[in-house]
Amino acid sequence: MKALNAKVSATRRKLTVYAFFKAFWPFLTFAAIFLAIALAGLIDRMTASLAAIATLIFLVGSVFFILQGGRRFTPVSREDAARVLDRQSDLRPVSSLTDRPAATHRDSQGLWQKHRARLLEEVSRLRLPSLAREWGRLDPYWMRAALPAALILLTVLAGNDAASRLQRALFPDYGALVGADNMVVEAWITPPDHTGRAPIFLTPGLQNVRVPEGSEVTLRTDAHSAPKLILKGEKTLKQTFAPTPDGAFEARARIMEDTRLSVRWWGERAAWRLLTSPDDAPIATFVKAPERGRLDRTEIAWSVTDDYGVDSLELKISLQTPNPAAPDEADYMPVPLPGVAPTSAEDITQLDLTRHRWAGLPVEMQLVATDGAGQTGLSEPLDFTLPEKLFLDPIARVAQEVRVTVLREPRDYEELSRNETALQQDALNVTAANRLDTAPPDIQKAALMLDAMTYKGERYIPDQGVYLTFRTAKSILQAAGTKEEAEQVDPLLWALALKSEYGSAADALRRLEAARRALEQALRDGASEDEIKQRMEAFRDAANEYLAAKMAEAIANGEEQPQMQSDQEAMASGPNLGGQDFEDMLNALQDLTETGATDQARQLLSDITNMLQNLEFQRGQSGSGGMPGMPGQQADGEEDDLPQEEQELTDAMRRLSEILREQRQLSDDTLAQERGERPGQSGQEQGGQQPGQQSGSQQGQDTGQAGGGEGQSGQTEAPQGGGNENGERPGSDGGEFAEGNESEGSGPGQSETLAERQARLGRMVEEFAREHGLGETGSGEDALAGLVDPEALEDIRRAQRLAENALERGDERSAARNQERATNTLSEIARDMAASLDALERERRGQDSQQSDPFGRATGGPGNNGEEVNVPDATERQRAKDILEELRERYNQSDDPEEREYLRRLLDRF
Repeated sequence: MKALNAKVSATRRKLTVYAFFKAFWPFLTFAAIFLAIALAGLIDRMTASLAAIATLIFLVGSVFFILQGGRRFTPVSREDAARVLDRQSDLRPVSSLTDRPAATHRDSQGLWQKHRARLLEEVSRLRLPSLAREWGRLDPYWMRAALPAALILLTVLAGNDAASRLQRALFPDYGALVGADNMVVEAWITPPDHTGRAPIFLTPGLQNVRVPEGSEVTLRTDAHSAPKLILKGEKTLKQTFAPTPDGAFEARARIMEDTRLSVRWWGERAAWRLLTSPDDAPIATFVKAPERGRLDRTEIAWSVTDDYGVDSLELKISLQTPNPAAPDEADYMPVPLPGVAPTSAEDITQLDLTRHRWAGLPVEMQLVATDGAGQTGLSEPLDFTLPEKLFLDPIARVAQEVRVTVLREPRDYEELSRNETALQQDALNVTAANRLDTAPPDIQKAALMLDAMTYKGERYIPDQGVYLTFRTAKSILQAAGTKEEAEQVDPLLWALALKSEYGSAADALRRLEAARRALEQALRDGASEDEIKQRMEAFRDAANEYLAAKMAEAIANGEEQPQMQSDQEAMASGPNLGGQDFEDMLNALQDLTETGATDQARQLLSDITNMLQNLEFQRGQSGSGGMPGMPGQQADGEEDDLPQEEQELTDAMRRLSEILREQRQLSDDTLAQERGERPGQSGQEQGGQQPGQQSGSQQGQDTGQAGGGEGQSGQTEAPQGGGNENGERPGSDGGEFAEGNESEGSGPGQSETLAERQARLGRMVEEFAREHGLGETGSGEDALAGLVDPEALEDIRRAQRLAENALERGDERSAARNQERATNTLSEIARDMAASLDALERERRGQDSQQSDPFGRATGGPGNNGEEVNVPDATERQRAKDILEELRERYNQSDDPEEREYLRRLLDRF
């Protein structure tokens, strides 16, 4: 029976396959053809909309054929399989074996057993039906084998792309039917402002984009309806694009963690993977413990670092033994940073904390650095005693004691209770009138001190201004209703203390310091040119006022009035300034601010401020020709002149600088003539002076002072570079140089050709070498012996000759190349001479010049971080001003938009 059941089951399976294929052959053929097209890559060659239509046709057709096949398919039963097997024998063995005898008795039992044995024998001879005839009628072309074989062959040919082709064919972009395939998503990342990073544009296919934490992503697109933005990080966030006034859709999101960003509209239209870079808190440290510096200033050496830049730095000050009424009270003092949001900075800052309310008390200091994201970093706390200004005048001491008593009171006023009786007619609101009764104890104490100080003050205080100031302070305390109102006595009493102790010069110094801070802030923050110019003028005025106040104070103290300089020098230095060198420093500072050299300007600003603060007037010395104690003048005990070697090197340096200036100007004029422009216009100064030529009075003053004194300036021979009162330039001997101020436009180069000017410069180089013994017949005893290589001068002369010959031929390009060679060699010689001159000066003074200002005083003033910052000399500053004026002139005259845009970027102050 097992064999019979196996044959019946096998026959049933064959019949089922045949019945299934007979019912579903249209679907199978339709699906095989679609899959063959997909594997062949024909779907990928279609447009997105056509591919979506093809897939939709396949799906709709498949549903139709499946439903049709379902209706036509009839499951094969066991009886159907038995009937097919019974057809092979007349005995119908399969169905007959299921028969049972109608009646059983002993005689028929044997016959029934023989009948079953015969049926079983017949069953053993049964074979599974082949159904070949039926298959032949149903599939005469053997499509049931050809289509699978074709699919297998196409799969092999497609290789690794087979699966992706089938996926694209079965899951096309249905959004293409509504135009979603043409949807363009514009996306960009805007890092936080404090990072200083440029925006990052997200292009299709860009993945694993590293962005700062807190960056804002902006997505913008055009669509028929609002797309959705999906942010998938630790949590999945969804938001809908918002419409914009121009008909587009826009979405914004903040990226705080690693996020997968996707835009969905009829499918996923764009996707990016964003990786965030964490923004660490800034680090602030004390380089060394705070120290008490000059002028009672607090010197703080600090360093800060941050990955994107420190936005602000403050000094947190708290009492070591705080008042029990305010145990957490602290004050924050701003510390200036060298630049805007530096990522790493180290500096020594001097703060004037003598006006602080806790001056003279032991405090605890901490540096608090804040970055652009608002994160703060604290340094380790250090103990320090704030410096206190020493007041010796009794009035000043009283004013200071009352002032700190008010400022150190941490408690506020008591709240006034509601006085109902005061609302009645003829009632007096005594409680509101006596506000001092609700004041904290120390403010009441300060009012009592002022009351005692002003008792019959008109009799015992000779200065009525002092008396009225104390009375005003007392009135402020009596009328104050809050702590802030009571603290308004601070500036009043502080000004009184300073005036009583130091006089009016203290006010002028305060204005000078405020002007310095304003100018330094403008230079550090890159303010506009007009604003810097305005603050520069304010600083100049404050310096004049301070010098006038110091002079008046010196005269009032019984010192002799210092003698003024000669009329010519006084005219050059201004009405209130004594000393031409100081005026030159102010002019140099203005030049640096105008040309954008902010680092050098800040260093020179600090030097000038320190010099003014350290200024001490001395008694005038007859015949000194200047104001002792003023910048640029000699004080008692200072040497009368420079050593011979240093004097000779200084004169040679000036002579060589003059040659270098004219060689540079000639090179500029040559390039201008090559471009077809009129040479000589950009380099001329006002009044017909030559490039780098100063006015007669100033030139004579400069050379005279460098030579050791006024008396020497007029006697120095021309070859040594000395000047005279009429303004001859250094080295003038009547042949090589012309008078500087004879008449407007009469200087060298005004009527000469370029070749003649080049020849004249060549003669100047030869004369320079001959005067200093650097030629073939040189004695070698000059200060330049061993310092200047004679071969270098010969190279300069050779390049000048080639340039002269090229100019005579009209070959400006070749001349410019040779002029550049001569200029570069002259510059190298000038730098070597300057370095040697600095070394001689340091050796003479016995100290490092980097640790002193131009007048030999120690540096280290507030905001001075001028290490490794070189202040340009007058030649470099004048050349920078000439270039700046030339750029402005070209910008105004140019008609080319591209050239104007280029020049505008050059003129922009960064």
